Amino acid sequence: MVIKKVTLISLLLGILVLTATVGHFLPPTGILVIPLVIILMTALIMLTDYDLPILTKSTISYLFIGLNDIGIKLFAGGRHDSEGLGWIHMLLFIGLVPCFIILIIGVLRDGRSAVISKILSVFIFALLICIHLELFNTVGLGIHIKSR
Repeated sequence: MVIKKVTLISLLLGILVLTATVGHFLPPTGILVIPLVIILMTALIMLTDYDLPILTKSTISYLFIGLNDIGIKLFAGGRHDSEGLGWIHMLLFIGLVPCFIILIIGVLRDGRSAVISKILSVFIFALLICIHLELFNTVGLGIHIKSR
């Protein structure tokens, strides 16, 4: 499947905006679709054929997963309490398992990269997710956004 880079980035940004909008106006739906959204975004990045190094693909995958997480935590409707944060994290981890499998499949399919680059891309993805969870663990906690 050949998708131009600009089209792919536009599609991914559209998915992020749509998810945040749905999360704001239909509060539980935005949180419940987190696994589907991050799996879709990771698959679009890792399994499409365009000329990017595998390390860049894994970093972009993290970037869109992180942006989705922050968007849901900030813009989803509801009370933004610890219980909601727990649900968001649980659904994020449910989605991260298939994302990690898709990342490994994408790494194994990449015939141009060296072995050290492939190992580094998997390690960097996991490291960026850990850093993200540490830095943005409680983003949005305590905000009260009324949904319509």
